[in-house]
Amino acid sequence: MKRYLICLLLTVCLGHSLYSQVAVLKGRVTDESGLALPGAFVRLMDTDYTALCDESGSFTLEAPAGKYSLTVSYIGMEPQELSVEFPAAGLLEIRLLAQSLDLSAVDVVSTGYQQIPKERATGSFAHLDQELVQRRVGANVLDRLEDVTSGLIFNQGPQAANDPITIRGRSTIFSNSQPLIIVDNFPYDGPMENINPNDVASITVLKDAAASSIWGARAGNGVIVITTHRGRESQALQVSLNSNLTVTEPRDLFHIPQMSIPDFIGIEEQLFGSNFYRALETNANKPKLSPVVETLIARRDGKISPAEADARIAGYRQADIRRDIESNYLQPSLNQQYALALRGRGKQHSYHLSLGYDQSKADLIDNSSSRWTMAGGNQWKFLGERLEAGIDLNLARQQSNTRTALPNGYAYESLADEAGNPGLVTQLYSTRYIESVEGRGLLDWRYIPLNEIGKLDHRTEAYDIRISPSLKWNITPDLGLGIYYQYWSNLSSGRIRNSQELFYTRDLINKYTQVGTDGALSYPVPMGDVLDIRENKSYSHTFRPQLTYAKVFGSAHFLNVLAGAEIKDHQGLGFSDRFYGYQDDMGSSVPVDWISRYPMYFNPGSQVSILSAQSHSGTTDRFVSYYGNVGYDYRHRYFLTLSARKDQSNIFGVEANRRGVPLWSVGGAWILSEEKFLSGSNMPFLKLRATYGYSGNVDKRLSSDVTARYVNFLFYDVLPQMRAAVLVNPPNPDLRWEKIRMSNLALDWETQNGLFAGSLEYYAKHASDLLGEYSVPASSGQTSFTGNFAETQTRGIDLSMNVRWFRKSFGWSTNLLLSQVREKVLDFEKIPTVNNLLGTAFSAAPQPIVGRPLYGIYSYHWAGLSPDKGNPMGYLDGEASEDYLGMSRAATIENLQYHGPARPTVFGALRNDFSYRGFALSVNISYRFGYYYKRRSIDYFTLLRGEIGHGDFDRRWQEPGDEEFTQIPSLPATADTRRNAFYSNSGALIEKGDHIRLNDIRLSYGFAKDRQPWLPFRSAQLYGYAHNLGILWKASDDGLDPDYQTSKPLRSVSFGLQIDF
Repeated sequence: MKRYLICLLLTVCLGHSLYSQVAVLKGRVTDESGLALPGAFVRLMDTDYTALCDESGSFTLEAPAGKYSLTVSYIGMEPQELSVEFPAAGLLEIRLLAQSLDLSAVDVVSTGYQQIPKERATGSFAHLDQELVQRRVGANVLDRLEDVTSGLIFNQGPQAANDPITIRGRSTIFSNSQPLIIVDNFPYDGPMENINPNDVASITVLKDAAASSIWGARAGNGVIVITTHRGRESQALQVSLNSNLTVTEPRDLFHIPQMSIPDFIGIEEQLFGSNFYRALETNANKPKLSPVVETLIARRDGKISPAEADARIAGYRQADIRRDIESNYLQPSLNQQYALALRGRGKQHSYHLSLGYDQSKADLIDNSSSRWTMAGGNQWKFLGERLEAGIDLNLARQQSNTRTALPNGYAYESLADEAGNPGLVTQLYSTRYIESVEGRGLLDWRYIPLNEIGKLDHRTEAYDIRISPSLKWNITPDLGLGIYYQYWSNLSSGRIRNSQELFYTRDLINKYTQVGTDGALSYPVPMGDVLDIRENKSYSHTFRPQLTYAKVFGSAHFLNVLAGAEIKDHQGLGFSDRFYGYQDDMGSSVPVDWISRYPMYFNPGSQVSILSAQSHSGTTDRFVSYYGNVGYDYRHRYFLTLSARKDQSNIFGVEANRRGVPLWSVGGAWILSEEKFLSGSNMPFLKLRATYGYSGNVDKRLSSDVTARYVNFLFYDVLPQMRAAVLVNPPNPDLRWEKIRMSNLALDWETQNGLFAGSLEYYAKHASDLLGEYSVPASSGQTSFTGNFAETQTRGIDLSMNVRWFRKSFGWSTNLLLSQVREKVLDFEKIPTVNNLLGTAFSAAPQPIVGRPLYGIYSYHWAGLSPDKGNPMGYLDGEASEDYLGMSRAATIENLQYHGPARPTVFGALRNDFSYRGFALSVNISYRFGYYYKRRSIDYFTLLRGEIGHGDFDRRWQEPGDEEFTQIPSLPATADTRRNAFYSNSGALIEKGDHIRLNDIRLSYGFAKDRQPWLPFRSAQLYGYAHNLGILWKASDDGLDPDYQTSKPLRSVSFGLQIDF
């Protein structure tokens, strides 16, 4: 027994002695600016004790007490070696200096779930740091991506309505085509206008499956990850103030060429002489006629003399309503932006607070908008940094106030007389009719636009709230459990009050006015204002538990594992209504009879119900997702990544949810420059990457269940007392997400001293199970059915290259972005009509043709103008022909002329940055190649029906021989719809869209306390920015901007000051 007690005592003492030899060292690794370097490798020399820094750059080492040499390395940074002693008091702060490399410097990309050092990434990322994000001035954060992000393009023209931004081409046909937006690790469902660009620290674009597949069924269109500022990694409070002013030129009403006023009046006189307007004069609806026609009628009827008529028409020839609108309604728009930010960090606590205010005055007078934003957050560490807690709060409030609307009228009408008094403008009804009903007890039925300036009351207001608490428990130095939650809410409301002073309201009251048998008037639409209101509320709850595991095994192996689940519930509610006879001071209205039909005052034979704007809507969107990601690193040289995600939703069909096939990806990377056979080369960084995997896309407009919408039959002008349900979509238990398979092969490189650095990537996408339509028998109650059956293919390359020409007192660097994308449809059952194909140039809806891109430009073959009459000619049976009916009947998809894609297939930008002693100049030139567009031209059919035509009228064929110099047909004697349709859809109007544009210029001067010790602040920057500076070159010679045919891109100039305290 005594021997046993002695052994036990020795064991306890020895154990205590051994335990006392183990000591702990805690540290944190950052770059020069204090930015954390997650993934930095820490090692005690001549031992097996190693650690890898977590997302905050922190590490923990356990080793026997004593003195050691500690090394810290991170690709793109100079390795650092220092002496340390175990145990250590306090936190060891280590700052690494950047190497002279550029591509791999200190980039840390974010997937929205985790941050990954760029050298360990196998996927395709485009990363914009704070400097690049803040290069552009403006209120919209997504605009900061334009022409500085490889593979991403801002689409323009009619086709951009559904997808203004595409990443590596369009991945769907008719479904949602918007990239998924992630803000601070959660999908953001609100308007992007609620995000203050001054709060953004970085933006990462996820372009391939390995980068984005962890977002599963929502990542098929690419993912844009926005990361906002957090507490700075320093002890001291840092305060930043940014203020700027942007002036933008007003819209250009003369951008679209218009035929001259004298020519148009000449057409009206010709039409009047051929009695074209006779039918309109006697039309029961009393339609409006132009002032010239009214003058000619008055002269014909002897109400004015020929001399007086000639004098009036001579005055009209000198007028142009566009000039009056410019002088009375338009002004340069003005945007003021202010941002204040406070950031700091203590030993166990970091915090940030930012306030933003934007005030905009539109180019249309009396119209304005404003935005308030607030973002704040706190992060704490407890229990020796084993427990981390945080909470973020984001608020945004937007308001808009529209007091004036643009007037409309005939091209030669004047808004004011010679004395400056507000003038009458023709609107809806014949002037003769308006004059004939004066004094009959009606409200003033005249339209005087200048009297309505500032009288419209259209206000909108929106509140956006995000609350994001988080808790992370570092169970061991390698294993962590995070619990993340976000509540999001957006409440928007709007009201349009059309006062009785406005023509809109007076016309509404007048045309419903009833005349009794005794001549007394009654008003089904009561006297007073008309008020339209709407309210929309959306909110969501997102809950995400997530496990992370990061472990270094020996000195060569690193394993990083991420696994979690995400539950989301999104609800949307909408409501709208209309009130008649509204009195704003009393807040009261008068009820009306929505059901009965009333004869119109101007045409008693026409009976119409009073419009009701009542509507209610609601949506429910629930997602449950499971995801995982594994990353393996061997000797910081070989990398392997795996990810998978399974999504289930109330939107998907029963069968799709039951199968639950996960979307996944695999990726690998090899840093060739770490190999011995390249150790002596001039290529200090060379990396090969390859990925393969699947992501998805969801169309929230569809459901697997039968859905219908209740409507009132009064909208269909039949059976007004009855209600009905309109089928939205039939049942589809097989409805599932669209699936996008993508492979990516890339090479990253950088030469000695960082002179040349770049990345070249080739990708291939195959989209299957795309939503599309196919015809079904009419006996089913539907003419078509939407299901998952279409396929497309996209292939392309992305090149990003940086050249640092000089980098000392004078700095000059060049950045080249080049992207090429080729799309084509592989499978689509429903064949578009010829007319649909001919209309694609001005349509946002794609017209899929197997073997062709989704958006193409098609036309009739053009054979020129006939030399005798100047008629447009095409081909029929291989011969030049003027048989427009025959050519139309013979047209098929096969014999239409296909010119090429309607969207650029090659695009990019060339940016040059210069610096010298505090001055910095940045010039960005963008380019778009490999696409076509249809220009607008004269439409003789509408011209010969009394509407002013295009400026091409001045260049029309007028005599034999003109066909050698122009392709504009002659003016026909009468309106010929077939002739006009052939010309407007012919190859004569197709142009190449290739062009090079001077996108923007930024000039700044920086002050710094280390250069100017007298400064009362740490640093400051004065900057100027100019945007949309014009086209430098284009392939066509039509004088128009290929991307902005209907409206001119407006030039803007900004001036600002940023101060850091």
